[in-house]
Amino acid sequence: MLSKWQKAALTRLLDQYERSKTYRGENQVRQTFSLEPQRVFAEYNSDYADVNLVHTFEGQMKKLEQMGFVSIQWNGHEIERLIANTQKWDEAYRVLGRKERWRLEKEQIALYQGFMGIHELLSHFCEDQVRRLTEGKKAKFALEEAEKILKLCKFLLENQEELLERELSVAVLGDSKLWGLKYRSKVCRLLKAYGNFDELLLGVDEEREAEKILLEEFHVASNPSYVYLKGNAVLFFEDGQKLHMDLKLPVAFTEKTFGRIKKIEIESERVMTVENLTSFNRLERSDSFYIFLSGYHNRLKQRLLCKIYEQNPSLEWRHFGDIDPDGFYIIEHLKRGTGIPFEPFYMEAAYLKKYSAYAKPLEENDIRKAKSLLSLGKYCEVMEYMLREGKKLEQEIISWMER
Repeated sequence: MLSKWQKAALTRLLDQYERSKTYRGENQVRQTFSLEPQRVFAEYNSDYADVNLVHTFEGQMKKLEQMGFVSIQWNGHEIERLIANTQKWDEAYRVLGRKERWRLEKEQIALYQGFMGIHELLSHFCEDQVRRLTEGKKAKFALEEAEKILKLCKFLLENQEELLERELSVAVLGDSKLWGLKYRSKVCRLLKAYGNFDELLLGVDEEREAEKILLEEFHVASNPSYVYLKGNAVLFFEDGQKLHMDLKLPVAFTEKTFGRIKKIEIESERVMTVENLTSFNRLERSDSFYIFLSGYHNRLKQRLLCKIYEQNPSLEWRHFGDIDPDGFYIIEHLKRGTGIPFEPFYMEAAYLKKYSAYAKPLEENDIRKAKSLLSLGKYCEVMEYMLREGKKLEQEIISWMER
């Protein structure tokens, strides 16, 4: 049995060998593979190193030399270098339980080739990994991890039913928590890199929020995905049932239930989407029908908005959100995703000024986004005021005071 230090030394020497021209058969001269002891035991040359640990380390390296794996080059009483015995590579692989790089690359290539042709997105990723491997570079993920990530991507790309994240984790990984602990972010980054989600995620900087929006495109939610509605309206279901709504009767529908709604008749002058739940609960203007967005919308909410827009052509469309750059990015996100001419509500510079006592300072990311909107000629008055005063405002104080 090798010690931790002995394994580390052999592993680093093998890594060096596998990265070399000698390993690829391209070198014309004999190479030497060696490393300094500090690469294995960082404190080896330190004046503050524990003398007992130094002696233990040197004893373990001497044992490695006796086994024939290395030779030690000394500088006085200190180890200067560990030099690999290139005749013992095969045995080094064996004692470390490590596969040779060419064998591992062959298995990886076979794995990626097996997932080609399933979906364009997945094919592009697999082609890139095969190309890297054939060029002598490392793939993005280790073999076992890659297999799980590919299976997760395949499942998401083929999924057509509403699913919770823990259900996805059990279905593919056999563990309800493993997805969230190890794979969610890696899979989402892969999907973003190889999919066409730029418009969907434009302005969404918080990673977890972006992951939620992205996964909802594949019908996967961290918890059941609900749409909250409030106002005067009649909902007609496919089975002939009707639901009469009013401001005192807010409702929430899951994606599955929403799919059963055939028609929505709005009995108000406008539809108002609301960014935060507190403001959604507070507002009760009789001239408005409210929809709680919870930040950036997903396809479920997009379909709802488009259905209402098509079936109620005379309505005004407004969005009420925080008076910060993200609040206005959400409006742009809504307009791009639905084609509906949304306008801001309660989001003018006058409200930021009126409630400045409750404002918070702009952060660096806010400043960048505000300048970006200004460069596009959008919401110039409020962006200029925001940047000049260095302030932003959450919407809850406005919905409370202006109700």
